[in-house]
Amino acid sequence: MSIQDSIKVYRTLASPCVLAVLIVIMHLVPVSDVDPSSWLSKFHFDKIVHGCAFALLSLSMSVAFTKLHLFPYKIPVLMLIILVSCTGFGTILEIIQGELIVGRTADFLDIVADCVGSALAFVVFRGVYGVFPGQIPSDVLISNSRMSSHDQ
Repeated sequence: MSIQDSIKVYRTLASPCVLAVLIVIMHLVPVSDVDPSSWLSKFHFDKIVHGCAFALLSLSMSVAFTKLHLFPYKIPVLMLIILVSCTGFGTILEIIQGELIVGRTADFLDIVADCVGSALAFVVFRGVYGVFPGQIPSDVLISNSRMSSHDQ
């Protein structure tokens, strides 16, 4: 593997890694309790945040793994790996949050929101690229022009 290939891999994986770190921070930072009568509780704002965070993580993983040609043309395998890894990651964080963080609790519905957000990312990916993760047609490849011409 050349230095340029290594740099390409690191740049491609940077977004999912940064998002994963932000999600860990989001789970582990103690927060004050939200007043149960507030509008945030009524609309389950925390579930929306969980779903959006994991949708972004799943979407960035989908793009990165597709660009790196991991499991090319094995779309169900790639989607299952992403969904299981995101949901597992969220579950582990919920358990840690419930056991180790003062003032925070683990919530099963947060895990459900993580899973739903991760799955929703596949719909977004399909809407943007016209295919599911694993194969991006070259005519819709959104990337750095140097990387696109190098790949072809």
